[in-house]
Amino acid sequence: MKVRNIMTEPVLTCTPQTSLAVAARLMREADYGTLPVVDTAGRLVGILTDRDVCLALAGTRRNAVNIAVREAMTATVFSALVDDDVRSALAVMKRHRVRRLPVLDTSGNLKGMLSIEDLVVRGLTGDGIGAEEIVDALRAMYVRVPVVAEPTPAPNDFTPG
Repeated sequence: MKVRNIMTEPVLTCTPQTSLAVAARLMREADYGTLPVVDTAGRLVGILTDRDVCLALAGTRRNAVNIAVREAMTATVFSALVDDDVRSALAVMKRHRVRRLPVLDTSGNLKGMLSIEDLVVRGLTGDGIGAEEIVDALRAMYVRVPVVAEPTPAPNDFTPG
């Protein structure tokens, strides 16, 4: 089974200049956890996750309207091609511990998104993948790495501007 058969399209995107407030609103309205970030020519230049938005806002006192996506996005993006086999796309997800992949054509144009949910809902049929392959990938993606974190007091001087 090919990625093109189960990917989600059309793709909702944002640009590096889009504010985090607008990007977060788009994510909420579309019920997406990720937005591909494209330049003016439509080339993929990054990816913004709901986690990126939260961490960017947690690390500043700035208002989301005044923070550009380029400040929070991840520039290293793992992707799949439309004609890749779903197993190879799942292997990329597993190796890099990501749940969503932008899907490109051979010219590098963004064509869709492939999520682990797409694989679960539509990939478990016919010549797709097996449930055990998905479970194995999910186990690899969700390996917990212990981190010692020091509690930090919440600032009392937030200003919305």
